[in-house]
Amino acid sequence: MNLPIEFEKKMKAFLGNEWDDFLYSYDNNRFQALRFNTLKVQSPEERMRILKTLKISSDKKVSWANEAYYFDENVRPGKHPYHEMGLYYIQEPSAMSAAALLAPKPGMRVLDLCAAPGGKSTQLATYLGDSGLLVSNEINTQRSRILSQNIERMGIKNAIVTNEDSFVLASHFPGFFNAIQVDAPCSGEGMFRKLPEAIEQWSMENVAICAARQKEILDNAAVMLKPGGTIVYSTCTFSKEENEDVIEYFLERHPDFTLEEMERFWPHKVDGEGHFVAKLVRRGCVDTDLKADRKTKKNKNSKNRKNETKPALTKENMKLLSEFLDETISEDMAAWIKNSRLVMFGEQLYRLPDMEVDIKGLKVQRAGLHIGEFKKQRFEPSHSLALALKLNDAKNVVKLTCDNPQTIGFFNGQSVMLSDEQAAECKKGWALVCVDGYPAGWGKVNGAQVKNHYPKGLRNKI
Repeated sequence: MNLPIEFEKKMKAFLGNEWDDFLYSYDNNRFQALRFNTLKVQSPEERMRILKTLKISSDKKVSWANEAYYFDENVRPGKHPYHEMGLYYIQEPSAMSAAALLAPKPGMRVLDLCAAPGGKSTQLATYLGDSGLLVSNEINTQRSRILSQNIERMGIKNAIVTNEDSFVLASHFPGFFNAIQVDAPCSGEGMFRKLPEAIEQWSMENVAICAARQKEILDNAAVMLKPGGTIVYSTCTFSKEENEDVIEYFLERHPDFTLEEMERFWPHKVDGEGHFVAKLVRRGCVDTDLKADRKTKKNKNSKNRKNETKPALTKENMKLLSEFLDETISEDMAAWIKNSRLVMFGEQLYRLPDMEVDIKGLKVQRAGLHIGEFKKQRFEPSHSLALALKLNDAKNVVKLTCDNPQTIGFFNGQSVMLSDEQAAECKKGWALVCVDGYPAGWGKVNGAQVKNHYPKGLRNKI
Protein backbone atom coordinates (compact mmCIF):
# COMPACT_ATOMS: atom_id res chain seq x y z
CA MET A 1 0.00 0.00 0.00
CA ASN A 2 1.40 3.38 -1.02
CA LEU A 3 1.01 5.62 2.01
CA PRO A 4 1.58 9.40 1.92
CA ILE A 5 5.20 10.26 2.71
CA GLU A 6 4.23 12.82 5.34
CA PHE A 7 1.94 10.28 6.99
CA GLU A 8 4.73 7.67 7.11
CA LYS A 9 7.16 10.16 8.61
CA LYS A 10 4.67 11.21 11.27
CA MET A 11 3.69 7.66 12.19
CA LYS A 12 7.29 6.41 12.37
CA ALA A 13 8.04 9.13 14.92
CA PHE A 14 4.86 8.36 16.84
CA LEU A 15 5.12 4.56 16.91
CA GLY A 16 8.86 4.07 17.20
CA ASN A 17 9.76 0.36 17.21
CA GLU A 18 6.12 -0.59 16.53
CA TRP A 19 6.23 0.96 13.05
CA ASP A 20 7.10 -2.27 11.23
CA ASP A 21 4.25 -4.18 12.89
CA PHE A 22 1.87 -1.32 12.09
CA LEU A 23 2.95 -1.22 8.45
CA TYR A 24 2.65 -5.00 8.12
CA SER A 25 -0.99 -4.82 9.27
CA TYR A 26 -1.90 -3.11 5.97
CA ASP A 27 -1.06 -6.35 4.15
CA ASN A 28 -3.61 -8.30 6.19
CA ASN A 29 -7.27 -8.67 5.33
CA ARG A 30 -9.55 -6.21 7.06
CA PHE A 31 -11.92 -7.49 9.72
CA GLN A 32 -15.69 -7.55 9.37
CA ALA A 33 -18.33 -8.09 12.02
CA LEU A 34 -22.04 -7.99 12.65
CA ARG A 35 -23.76 -6.81 15.79
CA PHE A 36 -27.11 -8.31 16.76
CA ASN A 37 -30.06 -5.98 17.17
CA THR A 38 -31.20 -7.00 20.64
CA LEU A 39 -34.38 -4.97 20.19
CA LYS A 40 -35.47 -7.81 17.92
CA VAL A 41 -33.26 -10.82 18.63
CA GLN A 42 -33.36 -11.17 22.39
CA SER A 43 -32.62 -14.79 23.27
CA PRO A 44 -29.15 -16.38 23.13
CA GLU A 45 -30.66 -19.47 21.51
CA GLU A 46 -32.09 -17.42 18.65
CA ARG A 47 -28.79 -15.62 18.10
CA MET A 48 -27.00 -18.96 17.89
CA ARG A 49 -29.57 -20.23 15.39
CA ILE A 50 -29.11 -17.19 13.18
CA LEU A 51 -25.31 -17.46 13.31
CA LYS A 52 -25.58 -21.10 12.28
CA THR A 53 -27.89 -20.18 9.40
CA LEU A 54 -25.41 -17.53 8.25
CA LYS A 55 -22.48 -19.98 8.72
CA ILE A 56 -20.74 -17.68 11.20
CA SER A 57 -18.82 -19.10 14.14
CA SER A 58 -20.14 -18.19 17.57
CA ASP A 59 -16.57 -18.42 18.91
CA LYS A 60 -15.39 -15.28 17.07
CA LYS A 61 -16.84 -12.59 19.33
CA VAL A 62 -15.88 -8.92 19.34
CA SER A 63 -14.65 -8.54 22.90
CA TRP A 64 -15.54 -4.86 23.40
CA ALA A 65 -19.14 -4.96 22.12
CA ASN A 66 -22.31 -6.80 23.15
CA GLU A 67 -23.45 -9.64 20.90
CA ALA A 68 -21.05 -8.86 18.04
CA TYR A 69 -19.33 -11.52 15.93
CA TYR A 70 -16.62 -11.55 13.28
CA PHE A 71 -17.35 -13.18 9.94
CA ASP A 72 -15.15 -14.32 7.06
CA GLU A 73 -14.94 -12.70 3.63
CA ASN A 74 -16.77 -15.58 1.97
CA VAL A 75 -19.83 -14.97 4.18
CA ARG A 76 -22.29 -12.35 2.92
CA PRO A 77 -24.76 -11.56 5.71
CA GLY A 78 -25.69 -8.28 4.00
CA LYS A 79 -27.41 -10.29 1.24
CA HIS A 80 -29.63 -12.26 3.59
CA PRO A 81 -33.31 -11.58 4.49
CA TYR A 82 -32.29 -11.30 8.14
CA HIS A 83 -30.28 -8.18 7.29
CA GLU A 84 -33.21 -6.54 5.53
CA MET A 85 -35.41 -7.24 8.56
CA GLY A 86 -32.92 -5.48 10.84
CA LEU A 87 -31.85 -8.47 12.91
CA TYR A 88 -28.24 -7.26 12.87
CA TYR A 89 -26.06 -4.37 11.75
CA ILE A 90 -22.82 -4.90 9.82
CA GLN A 91 -20.17 -2.64 11.31
CA GLU A 92 -16.40 -2.25 11.44
CA PRO A 93 -15.41 -3.92 14.75
CA SER A 94 -13.35 -1.09 16.28
CA ALA A 95 -16.17 1.38 15.58
CA MET A 96 -18.37 -0.56 18.02
CA SER A 97 -16.16 0.57 20.92
CA ALA A 98 -17.52 4.12 21.18
CA ALA A 99 -21.20 3.34 21.86
CA ALA A 100 -20.11 0.50 24.17
CA LEU A 101 -18.09 3.04 26.18
CA LEU A 102 -21.02 5.48 26.41
CA ALA A 103 -23.46 2.63 27.29
CA PRO A 104 -26.50 4.79 28.12
CA LYS A 105 -29.12 3.48 30.53
CA PRO A 106 -32.81 2.97 29.68
CA GLY A 107 -34.83 6.16 30.05
CA MET A 108 -31.95 8.52 29.25
CA ARG A 109 -31.94 11.36 26.73
CA VAL A 110 -29.17 10.52 24.27
CA LEU A 111 -27.72 12.45 21.33
CA ASP A 112 -25.63 10.98 18.53
CA LEU A 113 -24.28 14.20 17.07
CA CYS A 114 -22.53 12.95 13.90
CA ALA A 115 -24.59 9.84 13.34
CA ALA A 116 -24.58 8.69 9.69
CA PRO A 117 -24.72 6.00 8.49
CA GLY A 118 -26.16 4.79 11.80
CA GLY A 119 -23.87 2.17 13.31
CA LYS A 120 -23.44 3.94 16.63
CA SER A 121 -27.04 5.18 16.79
CA THR A 122 -28.47 1.71 16.29
CA GLN A 123 -26.06 0.39 18.91
CA LEU A 124 -27.05 3.11 21.39
CA ALA A 125 -30.71 2.22 20.79
CA THR A 126 -30.10 -1.31 22.05
CA TYR A 127 -28.94 0.11 25.38
CA LEU A 128 -32.04 2.32 25.68
CA GLY A 129 -34.49 -0.39 24.69
CA ASP A 130 -37.79 1.25 23.77
CA SER A 131 -37.49 3.82 26.55
CA GLY A 132 -35.95 7.28 26.74
CA LEU A 133 -35.05 9.35 23.72
CA LEU A 134 -32.44 9.06 20.98
CA VAL A 135 -31.76 12.07 18.78
CA SER A 136 -29.60 11.05 15.81
CA ASN A 137 -28.19 13.99 13.89
CA GLU A 138 -26.34 14.22 10.58
CA ILE A 139 -25.48 17.55 8.94
CA ASN A 140 -25.21 16.08 5.42
CA THR A 141 -28.72 15.77 3.96
CA GLN A 142 -28.05 12.72 1.78
CA ARG A 143 -26.28 10.88 4.59
CA SER A 144 -29.10 11.78 7.00
CA ARG A 145 -31.50 9.91 4.71
CA ILE A 146 -29.29 6.81 4.90
CA LEU A 147 -29.21 7.22 8.67
CA SER A 148 -33.00 7.40 8.75
CA GLN A 149 -33.27 4.23 6.65
CA ASN A 150 -31.06 2.32 9.08
CA ILE A 151 -33.08 3.57 12.06
CA GLU A 152 -36.16 2.27 10.22
CA ARG A 153 -34.58 -1.08 9.33
CA MET A 154 -33.63 -1.76 12.94
CA GLY A 155 -37.18 -1.08 14.15
CA ILE A 156 -36.22 1.72 16.55
CA LYS A 157 -39.31 3.38 18.02
CA ASN A 158 -37.87 6.19 20.16
CA ALA A 159 -35.51 7.97 17.73
CA ILE A 160 -35.73 11.36 16.07
CA VAL A 161 -33.42 11.94 13.09
CA THR A 162 -32.34 15.55 12.52
CA ASN A 163 -30.35 17.20 9.74
CA GLU A 164 -28.69 20.15 11.46
CA ASP A 165 -25.44 21.92 12.23
CA SER A 166 -24.27 21.32 15.80
CA PHE A 167 -24.57 25.10 16.44
CA VAL A 168 -28.32 24.92 15.80
CA LEU A 169 -28.80 21.89 18.05
CA ALA A 170 -26.77 23.54 20.83
CA SER A 171 -29.10 26.54 20.90
CA HIS A 172 -32.17 24.29 20.73
CA PHE A 173 -31.16 21.75 23.43
CA PRO A 174 -29.11 23.53 26.14
CA GLY A 175 -28.47 21.22 29.08
CA PHE A 176 -30.90 18.63 27.68
CA PHE A 177 -29.05 15.33 27.20
CA ASN A 178 -27.72 12.77 29.67
CA ALA A 179 -25.30 11.26 27.20
CA ILE A 180 -23.80 12.44 23.91
CA GLN A 181 -21.89 10.50 21.26
CA VAL A 182 -19.50 12.60 19.16
CA ASP A 183 -18.04 10.46 16.39
CA ALA A 184 -16.35 13.45 14.83
CA PRO A 185 -15.58 13.86 11.11
CA CYS A 186 -11.86 13.17 10.78
CA SER A 187 -8.99 12.63 8.35
CA GLY A 188 -9.74 8.89 8.28
CA GLU A 189 -6.21 7.58 8.79
CA GLY A 190 -7.57 4.53 10.59
CA MET A 191 -9.59 3.55 7.53
CA PHE A 192 -6.81 3.43 4.92
CA ARG A 193 -7.05 -0.36 4.74
CA LYS A 194 -10.83 -0.38 4.45
CA LEU A 195 -11.18 2.72 2.22
CA PRO A 196 -8.12 3.20 -0.03
CA GLU A 197 -9.64 6.42 -1.40
CA ALA A 198 -9.03 7.96 2.03
CA ILE A 199 -5.30 7.85 1.23
CA GLU A 200 -5.77 10.11 -1.78
CA GLN A 201 -7.73 12.63 0.29
CA TRP A 202 -5.22 12.75 3.16
CA SER A 203 -3.01 15.76 3.86
CA MET A 204 -1.61 17.53 6.91
CA GLU A 205 -3.72 20.52 5.90
CA ASN A 206 -6.86 18.38 6.10
CA VAL A 207 -5.76 17.06 9.51
CA ALA A 208 -5.62 20.66 10.77
CA ILE A 209 -9.03 21.47 9.25
CA CYS A 210 -10.57 18.39 10.89
CA ALA A 211 -9.04 19.23 14.28
CA ALA A 212 -10.52 22.73 14.22
CA ARG A 213 -13.95 21.35 13.29
CA GLN A 214 -13.76 18.69 16.02
CA LYS A 215 -13.03 21.30 18.70
CA GLU A 216 -16.04 23.32 17.59
CA ILE A 217 -18.35 20.29 17.60
CA LEU A 218 -17.20 19.26 21.09
CA ASP A 219 -17.83 22.81 22.37
CA ASN A 220 -21.38 22.57 21.03
CA ALA A 221 -21.84 19.14 22.59
CA ALA A 222 -20.84 20.54 25.98
CA VAL A 223 -23.67 23.10 25.78
CA MET A 224 -26.21 20.30 25.39
CA LEU A 225 -25.03 18.05 28.22
CA LYS A 226 -26.67 17.93 31.64
CA PRO A 227 -24.53 18.16 34.80
CA GLY A 228 -23.30 14.66 35.58
CA GLY A 229 -23.71 13.65 31.95
CA THR A 230 -21.20 11.92 29.70
CA ILE A 231 -19.71 12.66 26.28
CA VAL A 232 -17.85 9.97 24.37
CA TYR A 233 -15.62 11.45 21.68
CA SER A 234 -14.32 9.16 18.96
CA THR A 235 -12.51 9.26 15.62
CA CYS A 236 -11.25 6.74 13.09
CA THR A 237 -7.86 8.42 12.77
CA PHE A 238 -4.40 8.00 14.33
CA SER A 239 -3.64 11.71 14.30
CA LYS A 240 -2.65 13.06 17.72
CA GLU A 241 -3.82 16.49 16.52
CA GLU A 242 -7.35 15.10 16.14
CA ASN A 243 -7.33 12.92 19.25
CA GLU A 244 -5.29 13.70 22.37
CA ASP A 245 -4.74 17.33 21.36
CA VAL A 246 -8.49 17.88 20.88
CA ILE A 247 -9.21 16.36 24.29
CA GLU A 248 -6.52 18.49 25.93
CA TYR A 249 -7.98 21.62 24.29
CA PHE A 250 -11.48 20.68 25.44
CA LEU A 251 -10.47 20.06 29.07
CA GLU A 252 -8.64 23.38 29.23
CA ARG A 253 -11.71 25.16 27.88
CA HIS A 254 -14.16 23.21 30.06
CA PRO A 255 -12.75 22.75 33.56
CA ASP A 256 -16.08 21.28 34.69
CA PHE A 257 -15.26 18.09 32.75
CA THR A 258 -12.98 15.22 33.69
CA LEU A 259 -11.42 12.59 31.44
CA GLU A 260 -12.42 9.17 32.73
CA GLU A 261 -11.09 6.92 30.01
CA MET A 262 -9.13 7.16 26.78
CA GLU A 263 -8.07 4.35 24.45
CA ARG A 264 -6.60 3.77 21.02
CA PHE A 265 -7.36 0.79 18.79
CA TRP A 266 -4.40 -0.10 16.58
CA PRO A 267 -4.76 -2.48 13.59
CA HIS A 268 -1.53 -4.28 14.55
CA LYS A 269 -2.84 -4.89 18.09
CA VAL A 270 -6.57 -5.65 17.71
CA ASP A 271 -8.79 -7.36 15.16
CA GLY A 272 -10.10 -4.13 13.70
CA GLU A 273 -9.19 -0.83 12.09
CA GLY A 274 -7.76 2.27 13.76
CA HIS A 275 -10.00 4.02 16.29
CA PHE A 276 -9.76 6.45 19.20
CA VAL A 277 -12.25 6.88 22.07
CA ALA A 278 -12.36 9.20 25.07
CA LYS A 279 -14.95 9.42 27.85
CA LEU A 280 -15.63 12.88 29.28
CA VAL A 281 -17.88 13.39 32.33
CA ARG A 282 -19.39 16.73 33.36
CA ARG A 283 -19.47 17.69 37.01
CA GLY A 284 -20.49 21.37 36.67
CA CYS A 285 -23.27 23.41 35.07
CA VAL A 286 -24.04 24.45 31.49
CA ASP A 287 -21.62 27.03 30.01
CA THR A 288 -24.07 29.89 29.48
CA ASP A 289 -21.60 32.03 27.54
CA LEU A 290 -21.13 29.32 24.95
CA LYS A 291 -24.88 28.82 24.84
CA ALA A 292 -25.42 32.49 24.07
CA ASP A 293 -22.82 32.42 21.28
CA ARG A 294 -24.55 29.47 19.64
CA LYS A 295 -27.99 31.06 19.96
CA THR A 296 -26.81 34.09 18.01
CA LYS A 297 -25.57 31.92 15.16
CA LYS A 298 -28.69 29.76 15.24
CA ASN A 299 -31.02 32.73 14.88
CA LYS A 300 -28.99 33.92 11.92
CA ASN A 301 -29.24 30.61 10.09
CA SER A 302 -32.65 29.28 11.09
CA LYS A 303 -34.89 30.85 8.44
CA ASN A 304 -37.35 28.54 6.69
CA ARG A 305 -36.68 25.71 9.15
CA LYS A 306 -40.23 25.33 10.44
CA ASN A 307 -41.72 21.90 9.96
CA GLU A 308 -45.11 21.86 8.29
CA THR A 309 -46.77 19.76 10.94
CA LYS A 310 -50.33 19.29 12.11
CA PRO A 311 -50.31 18.40 15.81
CA ALA A 312 -53.67 16.64 15.88
CA LEU A 313 -55.67 14.24 13.72
CA THR A 314 -58.99 15.20 12.22
CA LYS A 315 -61.99 13.12 13.24
CA GLU A 316 -62.03 11.53 9.80
CA ASN A 317 -58.35 10.58 9.96
CA MET A 318 -58.73 9.24 13.48
CA LYS A 319 -61.60 7.08 12.26
CA LEU A 320 -59.48 5.70 9.40
CA LEU A 321 -56.55 5.02 11.72
CA SER A 322 -58.76 3.28 14.27
CA GLU A 323 -60.30 1.07 11.59
CA PHE A 324 -56.84 -0.03 10.45
CA LEU A 325 -55.59 -0.65 13.98
CA ASP A 326 -58.70 -2.53 15.07
CA GLU A 327 -58.56 -4.82 12.03
CA THR A 328 -54.81 -5.41 11.87
CA ILE A 329 -52.95 -4.65 15.12
CA SER A 330 -53.19 -6.27 18.55
CA GLU A 331 -55.15 -4.47 21.23
CA ASP A 332 -52.08 -3.55 23.31
CA MET A 333 -50.09 -2.21 20.35
CA ALA A 334 -53.11 -0.33 19.02
CA ALA A 335 -53.51 1.35 22.42
CA TRP A 336 -49.78 2.20 22.46
CA ILE A 337 -50.24 4.05 19.18
CA LYS A 338 -53.57 5.72 19.92
CA ASN A 339 -52.66 6.92 23.42
CA SER A 340 -49.49 8.69 22.35
CA ARG A 341 -48.39 12.00 20.86
CA LEU A 342 -49.26 11.71 17.19
CA VAL A 343 -48.17 14.37 14.73
CA MET A 344 -48.84 14.94 11.05
CA PHE A 345 -46.24 15.96 8.47
CA GLY A 346 -48.43 16.67 5.49
CA GLU A 347 -50.41 13.43 5.19
CA GLN A 348 -47.74 11.37 6.98
CA LEU A 349 -48.47 10.23 10.54
CA TYR A 350 -45.69 9.89 13.14
CA ARG A 351 -45.65 8.80 16.77
CA LEU A 352 -43.32 11.01 18.79
CA PRO A 353 -41.19 9.35 21.49
CA ASP A 354 -42.76 9.18 24.95
CA MET A 355 -40.17 11.56 26.36
CA GLU A 356 -41.12 15.18 25.74
CA VAL A 357 -38.97 16.86 23.09
CA ASP A 358 -39.45 20.06 21.10
CA ILE A 359 -38.63 19.67 17.39
CA LYS A 360 -40.26 22.85 16.17
CA GLY A 361 -37.88 24.84 13.98
CA LEU A 362 -35.53 21.91 13.33
CA LYS A 363 -34.90 20.11 10.06
CA VAL A 364 -36.24 16.65 10.81
CA GLN A 365 -35.83 13.53 8.69
CA ARG A 366 -37.75 11.22 11.03
CA ALA A 367 -39.94 12.40 13.91
CA GLY A 368 -40.06 9.20 15.91
CA LEU A 369 -41.90 6.18 14.51
CA HIS A 370 -43.51 6.63 11.11
CA ILE A 371 -46.94 5.02 11.43
CA GLY A 372 -48.24 5.51 7.88
CA GLU A 373 -49.98 7.78 5.42
CA PHE A 374 -53.54 8.95 4.93
CA LYS A 375 -54.77 8.59 1.38
CA LYS A 376 -58.23 8.92 -0.17
CA GLN A 377 -60.61 7.38 2.35
CA ARG A 378 -57.99 4.99 3.69
CA PHE A 379 -54.94 4.65 5.91
CA GLU A 380 -51.83 2.92 4.55
CA PRO A 381 -49.30 1.61 7.11
CA SER A 382 -45.60 2.40 6.73
CA HIS A 383 -42.71 0.00 6.33
CA SER A 384 -41.30 1.53 9.53
CA LEU A 385 -44.33 0.34 11.48
CA ALA A 386 -43.96 -3.19 10.10
CA LEU A 387 -40.32 -3.40 11.18
CA ALA A 388 -41.06 -1.95 14.61
CA LEU A 389 -43.65 -4.64 15.36
CA LYS A 390 -43.22 -8.13 16.71
CA LEU A 391 -45.01 -11.23 15.45
CA ASN A 392 -47.67 -11.10 18.18
CA ASP A 393 -48.39 -7.41 17.56
CA ALA A 394 -50.35 -8.22 14.40
CA LYS A 395 -53.72 -9.96 14.12
CA ASN A 396 -53.25 -10.92 10.46
CA VAL A 397 -49.91 -12.60 9.70
CA VAL A 398 -48.45 -14.27 6.62
CA LYS A 399 -45.76 -16.67 7.79
CA LEU A 400 -42.79 -17.50 5.56
CA THR A 401 -39.46 -19.20 6.19
CA CYS A 402 -36.00 -18.44 4.87
CA ASP A 403 -35.91 -21.64 2.82
CA ASN A 404 -39.24 -20.85 1.12
CA PRO A 405 -38.57 -19.72 -2.50
CA GLN A 406 -41.31 -17.12 -2.13
CA THR A 407 -39.33 -15.31 0.57
CA ILE A 408 -36.71 -13.92 -1.83
CA GLY A 409 -39.55 -13.10 -4.20
CA PHE A 410 -41.25 -11.03 -1.51
CA PHE A 411 -38.11 -8.92 -0.96
CA ASN A 412 -37.94 -8.41 -4.72
CA GLY A 413 -41.53 -7.17 -4.94
CA GLN A 414 -43.38 -10.32 -5.99
CA SER A 415 -46.77 -11.41 -4.67
CA VAL A 416 -46.98 -14.32 -2.26
CA MET A 417 -49.26 -17.24 -3.03
CA LEU A 418 -50.78 -18.88 0.03
CA SER A 419 -51.40 -22.55 0.53
CA ASP A 420 -54.96 -23.60 1.34
CA GLU A 421 -54.02 -23.89 5.00
CA GLN A 422 -52.42 -20.40 5.06
CA ALA A 423 -55.34 -18.86 3.18
CA ALA A 424 -57.72 -20.26 5.77
CA GLU A 425 -55.73 -18.59 8.56
CA CYS A 426 -55.42 -15.15 6.91
CA LYS A 427 -58.32 -12.78 6.49
CA LYS A 428 -58.70 -10.28 3.69
CA GLY A 429 -56.85 -6.99 4.10
CA TRP A 430 -53.54 -5.83 5.52
CA ALA A 431 -51.24 -8.54 6.85
CA LEU A 432 -47.82 -8.49 8.41
CA VAL A 433 -45.48 -10.69 6.35
CA CYS A 434 -43.02 -12.44 8.67
CA VAL A 435 -39.98 -14.59 7.89
CA ASP A 436 -38.97 -17.10 10.57
CA GLY A 437 -41.12 -15.12 13.01
CA TYR A 438 -39.62 -11.68 12.28
CA PRO A 439 -41.57 -8.93 10.47
CA ALA A 440 -40.41 -8.24 6.92
CA GLY A 441 -43.07 -5.84 5.59
CA TRP A 442 -46.72 -5.46 4.66
CA GLY A 443 -48.86 -7.39 2.23
CA LYS A 444 -52.53 -7.21 1.37
CA VAL A 445 -54.41 -10.51 1.39
CA ASN A 446 -57.06 -11.26 -1.20
CA GLY A 447 -57.97 -14.92 -1.23
CA ALA A 448 -54.86 -17.00 -1.87
CA GLN A 449 -52.81 -14.03 -3.10
CA VAL A 450 -50.87 -11.53 -1.00
CA LYS A 451 -50.21 -8.32 -2.91
CA ASN A 452 -46.71 -7.07 -2.17
CA HIS A 453 -46.25 -3.73 -0.37
CA TYR A 454 -42.52 -4.02 0.23
CA PRO A 455 -41.07 -0.54 -0.62
CA LYS A 456 -39.89 -0.30 -4.23
CA GLY A 457 -36.71 1.50 -3.24
CA LEU A 458 -35.62 -1.45 -1.06
CA ARG A 459 -36.27 -4.24 -3.54
CA ASN A 460 -33.72 -6.40 -5.36
CA LYS A 461 -31.08 -6.20 -2.64
CA ILE A 462 -30.93 -9.94 -1.95
